[in-house]
This record gives sequence, structure tokens and C-alpha cells, in this order.
Amino acid sequence: MEKPTFYTRFTQALVPAVAGLALLSLAACGSPSEAAAGGESGGKSAIKVVVAPIHFETAYVAEEQGYFKEAGLAVEIVPGADPSANLAQTVSGQADITTASWGVMTSATAKGMPVRVISGNGVVDPKADNSGIVIPKNSPIKTVADLKGKNVAVNGVNTGGDIPMLQAAMAAGIEPKSITEIAVPYAGMQAALERGTVDAAFVADSYYHQLVDAGFKSIASPVREFQGNMPVTVWAATEPWLKSNPGTAKKFNEAMEKASKFYSDPANSASVVAISARIKQVDTAKINPKAYVPVNTAINLASGQAGIDAMEKLGFVKDPLTAEGMLWSGAPRFAK
Repeated sequence: MEKPTFYTRFTQALVPAVAGLALLSLAACGSPSEAAAGGESGGKSAIKVVVAPIHFETAYVAEEQGYFKEAGLAVEIVPGADPSANLAQTVSGQADITTASWGVMTSATAKGMPVRVISGNGVVDPKADNSGIVIPKNSPIKTVADLKGKNVAVNGVNTGGDIPMLQAAMAAGIEPKSITEIAVPYAGMQAALERGTVDAAFVADSYYHQLVDAGFKSIASPVREFQGNMPVTVWAATEPWLKSNPGTAKKFNEAMEKASKFYSDPANSASVVAISARIKQVDTAKINPKAYVPVNTAINLASGQAGIDAMEKLGFVKDPLTAEGMLWSGAPRFAK
């Protein structure tokens, strides 16, 4: 069976969201009072923010440290799912801002979706392995080349997050399409490997370290190898929402910049670990500090563009926007 394309999956996810998008568009051109509220520094003060199963810590830091409150925002944090489903929530009007991935935003904007990146969040660490292609300890698979004809668990099929694995396949001399991708949430990948549902798993964040600590073997770290310093998770919203709430987006970024600095300070590691443990509902002893990726609200346009180019080369997108074109005008850019 032919793999579903990103657009097929994304469109299916957005079916219930179309009406909401129309309402958002109307809101952007609403009454005079609404227009005034959405002026240079205006916008909503009470917002709903969707977070992903990974890289969620900064949002909770902003909440617990009072950074949202300092910015004049009342934020409701809502646990989300995969990047495309999260983005669909903003498009439908169920949420204001969401955690998305750079890959999903590349695909969505290339298809003309009116969404933009507000700021960055998780970034690929060019020096440390926080993700990898993992196999069972006794697997006959030894290298990436051995994945030809095999089933590999990925967090989302054709969403862009699998790009590094496919780049690794090309570098190993095998056709990327020879790998059968199976959509499995990160939390379910260990069970899928143990049951033999998949031959390998492309896993990230704490789930990667969890598998390695459990005796599974990592045969490659393509994210680090091919995407160092690239934005991974980003904060995003719809263009109509940003038009009506530029001040809100600016305040959100200010709060997240403070949260990123708190998160990045080694002196605060215990607080960050406590957040991870509480949200994942596990003991703090089970949180591996090595699992934390760097965060930066500023977008590295050079590495971001490299990711877009890779997606286009592999046929994930056609005529995509540039990295700059994907950003909201007020999004922070990485200073060269």
C-alpha cells in the first residue's frame, strides 16, 4: 500500500477545523473594537497554548516562574499530541498558540496553510545524541543499510520528523522508500520493539535515553549528524490570529525567552526535572538529565533552510517557502 502523504494526513486532521479557520479569518477583519484590540501592541490576554509530549518544559517554566503573569498573560497549557494534530487545534480555533515542528510547518506552509512560526523552542544539539535509530539488543540489524525492507517506528509518517533517518538511508546507499515507516507514539516504541511489531525505532528525547538505558542499541544518530543547530520544535499560530493579536504573540515570546534562560541554567536543573517528572507522572529518579535538548527562541535561518532543502530533495514538499518566509514578522531571528 502506498504511504499516506503528509498532505493527506494533515487534511484529514483539519476537516473539523475548516469552519474554525473561516471564523478566525473573519475575526481578523472584525468590528472596529476588535481591530483596535489587535493593534500594534494589542490582543488577547487569556490564551490557550498546546504543548507536545517532548520539549514541553519551557512552557511550564514560564507558568511556574510567573513569566506569563509578568507579561500580562493568563495562559492555559493543554497537553497535545503529534505536531500536525497540534497545529490543527490552532487552525480550528481550539487553541491560540501551539508547539509544532519545523518539518510540519514546512509542509503546511508549502501547501498554503495560513500558519507561521512565532518563535523557536527545542534545537538539535550538534554535539550530543538525544535521538537515534534504536534496535533490540539481539537484532541482526547492524547498520542503517540493514534497514532496507524493514519496518521502522516513527512518531509521524511523512511529517518531516523522519527526514534525518531518510537522509541517513541515502548516505548508507539504500533507497529511503525501501524502509516501511510505522506511526508509533514515542511512549509506545519500546513495546513495539519488544513485541516485534517493528524492527527498529527512530526515537527522540527522554524516550531515546530510556530505550538505551533498557539495553536497546542505537545504530545511528542522524538528527545530530544531519541537522545540527536546526530548530526542532517551534511555537506557531495562524496568520489571522497573529493579525488580531500581535501584542499577545510578542508578550508570549518575551515570557518564553525568560523561560528558555531559566531552563538553560544548570542551577535550575532540579526544577526542570521536577516539571518533567510531574507531567510524565514518573519519579524524578527516572528522568535522565542527558535527555534535555538546547532551547532557543531565536530561529537559526541557515540551519532551518537546510532542513527545508532536505525535505524538498526527498520529495516531501514542492516549492516550499524559505525559512524567512515561514516566520511571523515579530519572530526572533538568530544573530549571525
